[in-house]
Amino acid sequence: MIRFIITVVAGCILIGSLGCETKKKPVVQNAPATPALPPKPVIKKVEFVPPADSLITVAQMKSWLACNLLLDSLAIMYGDSFKTDDPQKRLRYQDDFSMAQDKICVLSGLTGGYKEYKWVMDNIGNPKNKAVVEASNGVVF
Repeated sequence: MIRFIITVVAGCILIGSLGCETKKKPVVQNAPATPALPPKPVIKKVEFVPPADSLITVAQMKSWLACNLLLDSLAIMYGDSFKTDDPQKRLRYQDDFSMAQDKICVLSGLTGGYKEYKWVMDNIGNPKNKAVVEASNGVVF
């Protein structure tokens, strides 16, 4: 009986090992060099000086519209971060948030950063700017 069990187990092992194929690793031959990533854009924020006549240009309005949705999304992303009890983390998150706001504004075309964005938002309802707002398909509530 023991010989029968040993024979069955040995047979199963032999049949199992014959059925398995060893997988060969693919040979990589002179893989092409990875393409170089484009350089990160240089973000040059300039000090924004509001014009005396409070007129918004068409370019400013288009840039403002381009970054408006992104800034709203950024605020939603960071919303829970400011609820921390640790004041050091809260300050770090505030600094990161402010830098991200400036970066979004500058990359969208508002070279004055978030300060220029706020100025456009404050002056968008000015009757002098009604034509610019309408030309850029913006809506003032």
